[in-house]
Amino acid sequence: MQKLQGLRVKAGAVTGLMLLSGLGLGIATATPAAAYAGWCNDGYATTTRTISSYTYTAYLPGYNGNADCYMNPGAQSKSVAMLQRSLNVCYNRSLTIDGVFGNNTRNALVYAQDKENISADGGYGEQTRKHLRWEFTRGGSLRCVRL
Repeated sequence: MQKLQGLRVKAGAVTGLMLLSGLGLGIATATPAAAYAGWCNDGYATTTRTISSYTYTAYLPGYNGNADCYMNPGAQSKSVAMLQRSLNVCYNRSLTIDGVFGNNTRNALVYAQDKENISADGGYGEQTRKHLRWEFTRGGSLRCVRL
């Protein structure tokens, strides 16, 4: 009898969840990657900093204007070119700014990650974005600043 009662409870729970799903109220679980907007693409995100009463702007890799994106070797986009430029300017790398995330870009990123004491895995994501120095510009002048 208890076994039959347990089956009824499970069946009721499944039926309830199916009804909620049909109404668009289903239960969803998120993985850590769900926090990201997606692969950094040809979009970008901007941020500003005021330094000595002057406002500087940085153009960051982005996914349709959202800076919470990620890149790995093999990526090709304007966002990769933005990363390459900041690695050249702020970490004295000599990358060709071609928008292709190849071995040279990966190695330059590992170098910068190591300098900033973060996980030097050669991938670009939130931790890298927050800890790297970025090229902030104002007119013809620039500064390398962390976010």
